[in-house]
Amino acid sequence: MTALWCEKRKVALVASAGGHRAELDRALAGIRFLRAFRVTYRHPHAEPDDLPTFFLPHPRRRLLATLANAILALVLVLRERPEVVISTGADVAVPFLFWAKLAGARIVFIETCGSLAPSLSGRLVYPIADLFIVQWPDQRLRFPRAFVASAPLL
Repeated sequence: MTALWCEKRKVALVASAGGHRAELDRALAGIRFLRAFRVTYRHPHAEPDDLPTFFLPHPRRRLLATLANAILALVLVLRERPEVVISTGADVAVPFLFWAKLAGARIVFIETCGSLAPSLSGRLVYPIADLFIVQWPDQRLRFPRAFVASAPLL
């Protein structure tokens, strides 16, 4: 596919492996990134690509893993200095998004289409997101500032 847009800012693409990564890739089809990197957790079925990838601990609602994720996310934000962060969640992304926002990055969050119920990541990130995108019109009941995507991304 030919790029419809060429993004020159430094962009962090943050998503869990699997469906969240697939939604993010589909949402960004047609955009060529000159300075981008991925943030995720190690997963045996993660698809490699040509972008630099940084791995954070997968929190899975465990206190020590969440703390490790938050500390390493802060180090990564300070080292890489993203100007824009685009994420579809889930838990691995939340600390990174908060640190990036505090460091001055613009935050774009795409709520998952996997459920009409608001995700925990979405509920946590909604207040700090500069652009919040939902994939079902009914999701705007919980996220009134959100924009509705033209179609589900999976």
